[in-house]
Amino acid sequence: MTGLGLWRSGSMLPRTDMTRKRSKMFKCFIHMTIIMMALAPGTATAGLLSRFGIGLNAGTLLSLRGNYIGSQTLKNTVLPGAGPGLSLRYRLNKNFFIDGSFSYNWMFFKANMRPADYASDKPAFVAPMYTLNGTFYPMSGHRIEPYLTVGGGICPWWFSSQATGGVLWLSPGNPDEAFTKVSKLIDGGLGIEVMIWSKFSILGEVKYYHIFAKDEYKFGKGYFGDQDLLGIRLGITFYFGGKNPAEKDEGNTP
Repeated sequence: MTGLGLWRSGSMLPRTDMTRKRSKMFKCFIHMTIIMMALAPGTATAGLLSRFGIGLNAGTLLSLRGNYIGSQTLKNTVLPGAGPGLSLRYRLNKNFFIDGSFSYNWMFFKANMRPADYASDKPAFVAPMYTLNGTFYPMSGHRIEPYLTVGGGICPWWFSSQATGGVLWLSPGNPDEAFTKVSKLIDGGLGIEVMIWSKFSILGEVKYYHIFAKDEYKFGKGYFGDQDLLGIRLGITFYFGGKNPAEKDEGNTP
């Protein structure tokens, strides 16, 4: 029997206004990124964005702990995931940065764990993340720089017949509700950044996420709890004014 094989036919919903809004948010983020990259040469020269950097990244997402339904864990239900990401960072000083990020992540169900309604499909747990982090570099001005990052944000997750688009599932514990929620999250991790040029770098990062997904009122008792996830990502960053500008550019920033 496949996972949740007792689910009846029709235990799914068409795409809702909520998912359309998420798609629009993602498209807006991409458009803003393209515009900023197009304006980068002129604005960087003018100094308007000299403290900003923009990044692209991709990686995998792993489930560490958290129940899916009853004693069944999400880790034993889905495969390691994937997803692209975008980031915008602001330099407070040579050691501290503020990072705003968006990533669109998904984890496909294992073939033998798919609900009966999706046995021939590729259902997924989809977990976009919007985060704001503080990032600390113990050392600065080096070609290779380790860093620590801590922050939080929101994760509007859902279960769907596909990783993109598709249809939302109904909650198996409460058929009156869609199996989706906008949950808060906290995260923390470490990484290494390698400067290829004064304005361009490659980085690798490992980050832990705790998503506050449990909602017994909405999904029913024992259905889907808080989730612990691990993200591993590689990316590139472009600094409009350079990663480590001259000391005079730092001014009196504390």
